[in-house]
Amino acid sequence: MTRSDTARPMVRRRRLRRRVTAALAAAAATAVLLAGCSAGSTAATSDTGPVRGGTLVYATDREPTCLDPHNSGDMPQTYIARQYLDSLVSLQEDGSVEPWLATGWTISDDGTQYDFTLKQGVEFTDGTPFDAQAVVDNFTQILDPATQSSTDLLYLTGYFDKATAISDHVVRITLKRPYSPLLAALSQAFFGMESPKAMARGLAANCESPVGTGPFEVAGWNHERDVELVRNDSYNSAPADAKHQGPAYLDGITWKFLKDNTTRYGALSSGEADVIFNVPPESEGLAKADPSIELQSFVHSGSPFSLDLNTQSTVFSDIRVRQAFVHASDAKEAVESAYNGVFPYEGNAVSSGTPHYDAAYHEPFPYDPAAAKQLLDEAGWTGRDADGYRTKDGETLTVKLPYNADSAETPPADVTILQDIQAMEKRVGIKVVLQALDSSSMNAVWGNPKAYDLLGNYWNSPTPHVMYIKYSKATYDVDNGQNSAFAYDDELDRLLIAGTATTDPAKQATAYAKAQQILTSKAWSLPLYPIQTRLGIADRVSGVWIEPSEGEPVLSDAYLIDGGK
Repeated sequence: MTRSDTARPMVRRRRLRRRVTAALAAAAATAVLLAGCSAGSTAATSDTGPVRGGTLVYATDREPTCLDPHNSGDMPQTYIARQYLDSLVSLQEDGSVEPWLATGWTISDDGTQYDFTLKQGVEFTDGTPFDAQAVVDNFTQILDPATQSSTDLLYLTGYFDKATAISDHVVRITLKRPYSPLLAALSQAFFGMESPKAMARGLAANCESPVGTGPFEVAGWNHERDVELVRNDSYNSAPADAKHQGPAYLDGITWKFLKDNTTRYGALSSGEADVIFNVPPESEGLAKADPSIELQSFVHSGSPFSLDLNTQSTVFSDIRVRQAFVHASDAKEAVESAYNGVFPYEGNAVSSGTPHYDAAYHEPFPYDPAAAKQLLDEAGWTGRDADGYRTKDGETLTVKLPYNADSAETPPADVTILQDIQAMEKRVGIKVVLQALDSSSMNAVWGNPKAYDLLGNYWNSPTPHVMYIKYSKATYDVDNGQNSAFAYDDELDRLLIAGTATTDPAKQATAYAKAQQILTSKAWSLPLYPIQTRLGIADRVSGVWIEPSEGEPVLSDAYLIDGGK
């Protein structure tokens, strides 16, 4: 048996679509890239320590579709849910896992049974006790098809068997086979614990106001404007790595939705907002030069933002055409130009912070128009139409790339990247048709192999298991649209299963390196850049930090230096 106990020192630590192992400690050390650029000394000289009181205004670009992260599972949900939901465990910068609602756990020798001892004396904010049965009820809700818990289900598919209450304060999770990423997966707010009483109200009510044990609770959701959070004065379940124990310092948080980049940054610089999410790349220089603004950033591990190539489309069913497309795109130049060097290029199937990332596959298909042309010739696309695009058997070499016209879903810089790639592909004779669609039309595109040839996608995850989530045969038919390349490979499956079955870092490294080699050689995607959490923080605020499982902002330790006066 292996065991984790509470006898530990307290330590501190770090779409276009939605998005984990303690044993990967050494490799995961690179998963967290925190860049605190504190310009000026105003906050440092006036900050004499935590002050209670005041309401912090946090402005972000995207509004969640539901405040319950069990439902669906998109990044805006997990960012806000971290403020009112606690998890069983807490992920550290080095990839290790610390106690949270679980004070300790034991793992069976065969890796299929986890017994969690739960913190006692904890209640949900509706007065419901937190106990083993509550944990069981949470997994029951997650597994219920009606919950549409696509993100959580993809972490559990093929591995999770059942959750059982062994006693009031011991819960057992039984797996179908060893799953070393389990603990890190459970650290995400997607698996945050919710009140069984509140969940029983139904999905609609729970989407409006989920109830957790966390430092804040939902007071109201003013759709298209903000969510009001108020302090949980009885909070007594902070993780072992929190900067303080007990209730939050703030009276509350106004979680404001400001989609427009200029408006959101203007709110920070004018004092209307205390913290903003997603500092616009075009405002990076201004923020760095402003002594009243601190920048914090976190580069996500997982699958980078990529253009997935639909292998079921007539064009991209031919690997030579896929390889030609990737060779014809100077993706590195497109990313660096559009994002002013703020976002790094990543050409691997996983981001550089992902445990067992292999730098050998950082740029598997370098920009090479000559190679692209040769591959297209070999694939039979040798004719040309009046506009210079390649043809074969009377058909023009055309690929459709739909994207969400909402600027909060597809930032202006991403549109610039798509346009640059469109121009690059034209040089070798590939016609890229960009289709700006509304959100409803985009939802119909997901999971439909006939609706597109290329599609933007990413999946933030603290483990290399993300490759299994996106490309395993086991998850291929899960109705979530994440395998937008519509591709899988039996040898890849074998390697990914082997990687999750062992806790031996050397064996994991071997399996995951081979998996990355297969993924890049197949040219199932054109990777572009890793997703980032980028915060702009006014100097009147202290104590904000970013946790490393999903780059979730943590505001339970934050305070307004003047107490909000």
